[in-house]
Amino acid sequence: MNMQSDIIEYIDRVFQEEERDTARELVGSAVLHDGTAADPRCQRAALVGSRGSMRQLKYLVELLKIDYRDVLVAGEYEGRGNDLHRVRDLSLPFPAGGG
Repeated sequence: MNMQSDIIEYIDRVFQEEERDTARELVGSAVLHDGTAADPRCQRAALVGSRGSMRQLKYLVELLKIDYRDVLVAGEYEGRGNDLHRVRDLSLPFPAGGG
């Protein structure tokens, strides 16, 4: 499993205790369409986009295998009217105690 400490801390804050091991496994083993490991930005985007839902996290981790850009949109962007606006930069670590 390849995860930075801020990602592990985020999982511990957002997911129920009984889901944390599964969330760590999913995120830590996430791969892109070419089989390379998902980088921390993609891992963070899947977590934020999941909004604490294990079902949504599984979906987004699978989506990374098809098109990582859709996962980045789910994690970094919010809709305002008919437009998407980037509201967070997940290339940066989650802040300690937040996210």
